[in-house]
Amino acid sequence: MTILILVLVLVLVAVVAVALTGYQSVPTGKIGLVYKRFGGLKGEKYPVRVHGGQGVQAGTLQADRRYLLPPLLFRVRNVERTYVPTGTIGLVIAKVGAVPPVEFTLCRHVDCDYFQDGREFLLRGGQMGKQSMVLPGGAYYDINPALFDVITTETLGDDEKDELTRYDLMDISIPEGATGVVIAKVGESPDEDDNTVGPVVAGHANFQKPWEFLANGGRRGAQAETLPHGGVYRINPWFARVVIIPTRELTLDWQRRDTKSADRYDAALDQIVANVEGNRLLFTMTQIIRIPAKAAPLLVRRFGEDRDMTGLGDVQSPAPVQRFVERVLGRTVKGYFESCASEYEVLQFIEGLNEVRMELESKVAEALTEWGVEAGRTTLSDFESEDPKLDARRRRKAEERDKRDTLVHELENAKLAKAIESTKIDTEKERETVSVAKTEARAKVLGVQSEVLIQSLEQLKGFSTPSIVTDGATANGALPLVVGQQMINQTLANITQEPPAQLESGEEDEPPATK
Repeated sequence: MTILILVLVLVLVAVVAVALTGYQSVPTGKIGLVYKRFGGLKGEKYPVRVHGGQGVQAGTLQADRRYLLPPLLFRVRNVERTYVPTGTIGLVIAKVGAVPPVEFTLCRHVDCDYFQDGREFLLRGGQMGKQSMVLPGGAYYDINPALFDVITTETLGDDEKDELTRYDLMDISIPEGATGVVIAKVGESPDEDDNTVGPVVAGHANFQKPWEFLANGGRRGAQAETLPHGGVYRINPWFARVVIIPTRELTLDWQRRDTKSADRYDAALDQIVANVEGNRLLFTMTQIIRIPAKAAPLLVRRFGEDRDMTGLGDVQSPAPVQRFVERVLGRTVKGYFESCASEYEVLQFIEGLNEVRMELESKVAEALTEWGVEAGRTTLSDFESEDPKLDARRRRKAEERDKRDTLVHELENAKLAKAIESTKIDTEKERETVSVAKTEARAKVLGVQSEVLIQSLEQLKGFSTPSIVTDGATANGALPLVVGQQMINQTLANITQEPPAQLESGEEDEPPATK
């Protein structure tokens, strides 16, 4: 009986000792990795255990909590939580899991709370290798480092890791006046036609869910759908890379290359030299273009960067647009001047600057339309000649032209003055004709005598009427009434054979004097 009691006491003491010493905790900012010292391995497939077998456990312990894990059975190691800096992404590589098919470079997606649930990842068939989901920046994650390796800008350091650079781990921001062309590196085989880009695929949230893109038949290569301007996107560089193409108006200059920086879109365009009748003519040119968002994918497909398909590269790289400008615009302009130089005489070529500009503008617009690119105005500077004699010829030609223009101007002025004088004469004749017609019409209606009388009276209206009449004389120099009467009588006598009736003055005639 005593022995039994002693055993019970010892068991109780052991239980109490285990209870007192079996609790373990994880400090703030850490996670706990659990290693089980003893246990069966039944059902375990991976070195990271999901069924409680001996070894490293897939599950982790959270901070600021106490766990009943007797040290005799469990060893807990506290490690730092995984932090992804703001404005960046974290890439995940599973070190344990199923073997992925050889034809896939990205593993099958498993929803496991951003890789914080390692047991769920393994139980649902998570695969070893590069994961398609990224970790958004600005957050901490409780990720088991025994199961996953996380690449961030902080862990990458100065050296490249898995052929990645720090730039590959940055969020992609598409500025206003630009669009992001996505080049998928995984998916179904692309169309071999150089003028075809990947079709629009639904459900991938602007290529931020690669697993949806792949599940819906997405193809490798440049995609027809682009990233809209004004947005920020988290693109897995193992899945795709992005090239930003400007959609705003671009002004391209054909001027000396040594005056341009290498990152300009027109860096390859040099000052234009035209050889006309053996005369080298130098001049500069400006061309405005705009690349619509729908035209950008084909441009990138045909003029993409010459590099391998690892990482995003520099999304701001001007290389695709530079190649387009050099190979399409540059060759079009060069070909135009080579062909038209033989069609002009040198002075005709120089003086026909506007005609040349309009022809070139048409050629440029035609070439750009084939690529869906919009052409703006073409501007040419004055030609400069390397031969001073040609400049002298140009000056003489200009002087002759100025003299000719002066003579033409003077001749035009003389013609104009003559035309004005002729118009005045014609107008006066027309007035006289109208007046005569009116007089004839009245004469037919009223009679000739009446018309003459009317005309005479019209003329007499202009004379002043005397206020005082004395013995035929008038005051104020006015026309005497007798004179006016005589003028009317004389007029009537000239237009008839019969003696006209004499107008009376209103005074009685004096009787003839008697002797």
